[in-house]
Amino acid sequence: MGSGPLFDKESMMKKIVVIFKLLFLVYLSTVFFLCLYTFSDTGIDLSLYFFGIRADRIAHFIMFLPYPFLAWYAIEGWFKKVFGRYDIAMLVLSGIMLALVAETLQNLNPNRDFDPADILANITGVITGTILLLIFNKIVKHVWPGRLQ
Repeated sequence: MGSGPLFDKESMMKKIVVIFKLLFLVYLSTVFFLCLYTFSDTGIDLSLYFFGIRADRIAHFIMFLPYPFLAWYAIEGWFKKVFGRYDIAMLVLSGIMLALVAETLQNLNPNRDFDPADILANITGVITGTILLLIFNKIVKHVWPGRLQ
């Protein structure tokens, strides 16, 4: 039963890549929606502090943490083909560019403000996500060779 084309490794990897591409598109749409949406009517108070950090900074960090994973697995081949050995650097740079664009777009909403501290939280999320991606890829490569490649 497991020998049909449904369980072919190459076919399965193509399906996984399509899923990541869709997830990446949903993620980007969500980021832009959250950047343009006004939360004042929702009762969500992002000015509270947790462990000395404002909640909106934590939200920005969490919002950009998955970017490296989703971008890498959605368009890894493109990053490698276009940027070669600089693929990870360009992944980080593209995440930083997304962070800057997302924060700049908030100026389009009169109820939202451009905040450099939010950009720092966004970029910290991208860099932390990239470090976690590199660790994950190293584990997959050495612990599970050939399973996800």
